[in-house]
Amino acid sequence: MDSINFTHESFNEVFPFYILFDQQMSIYSYGKSLKKVLPSIQQQTKVSDYFASKRPFMEKIDAQTVAENLNQLVILECIAGNKSVIRGQFIIVNNYFLFIGSPWLTSVEEVKKNNLTLSDFANYDPQLDLLQILKNQEIKNQELNELLQINNRQREEINRDREELNRLSLVASANKNAIVFTDADAKIFWCNDAYHKITGFTKEDILGKSPIDVGRTVSTDKEAINKMVDLFLTRESFDVEITHGRKDGSYFWTRTKGQPVYDKNGELLQYFAVIEDITDEKKNEEQLILLSLIAEKNINAVIICDKEGKIEWVNSSFTAMSGYDAEELIGLKPGKLLQGEESTPETITYLSEQIKKGVPFSCEIINYSKTGKKYWVKIQGQALYNKWGEISRFFAIEEDITKRKILEQQKEHLLASLEKSNNDLEEYAQIVSHDLKSPLRSINSLIYWIKEDNQAKLGEQSMQYLNLIEGKIEKMDRLIQGILTYSKISNENAEVFQLVNTLEVVENIVNTIDIPGNVLIQISDKMPVINADKFRIHQLFQNLIGNAVVYSDKPEGIIEVNAEEHESHYIFSVKDNGPGIAEEHFEKIFKTFQSLTNSEKSTGLGLSIVKKIVNYYKGKIWIESELGYGTVFYIQLNK
Repeated sequence: MDSINFTHESFNEVFPFYILFDQQMSIYSYGKSLKKVLPSIQQQTKVSDYFASKRPFMEKIDAQTVAENLNQLVILECIAGNKSVIRGQFIIVNNYFLFIGSPWLTSVEEVKKNNLTLSDFANYDPQLDLLQILKNQEIKNQELNELLQINNRQREEINRDREELNRLSLVASANKNAIVFTDADAKIFWCNDAYHKITGFTKEDILGKSPIDVGRTVSTDKEAINKMVDLFLTRESFDVEITHGRKDGSYFWTRTKGQPVYDKNGELLQYFAVIEDITDEKKNEEQLILLSLIAEKNINAVIICDKEGKIEWVNSSFTAMSGYDAEELIGLKPGKLLQGEESTPETITYLSEQIKKGVPFSCEIINYSKTGKKYWVKIQGQALYNKWGEISRFFAIEEDITKRKILEQQKEHLLASLEKSNNDLEEYAQIVSHDLKSPLRSINSLIYWIKEDNQAKLGEQSMQYLNLIEGKIEKMDRLIQGILTYSKISNENAEVFQLVNTLEVVENIVNTIDIPGNVLIQISDKMPVINADKFRIHQLFQNLIGNAVVYSDKPEGIIEVNAEEHESHYIFSVKDNGPGIAEEHFEKIFKTFQSLTNSEKSTGLGLSIVKKIVNYYKGKIWIESELGYGTVFYIQLNK
């Protein structure tokens, strides 16, 4: 038989909760019982309008994700309506996708809630057995009350009980957890396949023995055993966490729940126990304990909130920082509790949006302690997700940065004060320069007139004195100009960046300064064009070249100006064959008003101006020199 043909009605009988849809996720048809669970479902609409995949998690239900999850357990959640859950599988039928399954129901009340009856399920549906058992249990309880008064229905009650036990055995056989039944003497007479699979024991290994004899290991907690035994002897239900041995000698953690079963006279008939493997859960608990110990000892504050943003746990550093006891914090939202008048609204909004999105966050904000004390914190945190990709918690680490913020504010105040002082100093330098230069010009003019009007009357010595005064006035003028230039170098308000041709700058300097005839200046043709302030670059080369000219002591003085280009910077050099500089003076010459000679042309400011310009551009300057042979000044400027 190659195929089986169904009518729509017969297909509904077999698969009353089916969904048939095409490659575009458009619903072609659906089961009659599904319509009861999801009344809003319509043909020619999209599957994703009604369902989301919980397991496996699918960000989007489309042809690709469905094709990747064919013929395996799929759990769909109704996103339209009552949030019912349907489990089943996807298969392909004639280029259509077919989902066959049934609602995941755990009680008769859920059946009623979804407007279903037992006739809405397929006869083969194993869930029908469970629902039938639950329904019959309700009937049984009602009938037990009646049978207490009607003895002639006792046989029917016993038969029904047997049927219920048979059904219960069927359900237990299909359960993924291990299940065992014992008689009143705690001897095992039945177990399901899951027990064999989990423990490795065969029926021959366990029948007639007690669960404790079978599962005891050297690691089994004696207190847990005693608790379970005491409750068994008093005919009570028990729920304990205990290790259970395997046949190979290993063990696993279990949550074992036992329940007594009585006859109508209240006599114990048997016990059944559900053994759930919680090894992974225990490992997670151990990891959580370890992480909690680490978090508790952390010097920074650590906080864990539930998915609603309410505090679940804080460490001692958090309570010390906030001033609240842990008991006062549990169940509250930290933002509303700790933020206050000076907490930045933009930062509060940022935190709220990041938490809603479930993405990491990092910011600085002002919080307030229980006593109202203001303090700064740096917050870093993120959402924690469960295995279904759902947010389960949030955690954050808060660092008290109050001292750092105070230092930053002090730094800003000092920088502002320093800027004001620099501006005042520059203004003062300009005023002093103007006030000093004015009388100097007058003195210079008077000396010139005296010499011109009285040249014949004045003796040679008097003329020498006047010439000496003129030299001192000229030096004073250069000194005042140097001070004014030095004060302008670090003025960021006068900062100008432009393309500066250093070759043109050097050539202009050579053409304007006084160069003796015995001094030759050689300029490299590789001088680059740089991005800087032309005034500062001019001052840099003018002082270096001017110094080399002033201190030239050879019959034939040679000054070489060169440049090298590197990946991230330029290196300029000014080389002379002058007297050289002793190594112990390499640092001294860059200090203000420091000069190694008594030259009238030296103000002691030239190299300090050069050093200040280099520092302004965050560059470097260094010297290579040999006494009697000359000096090379190297300047590195970043691109």
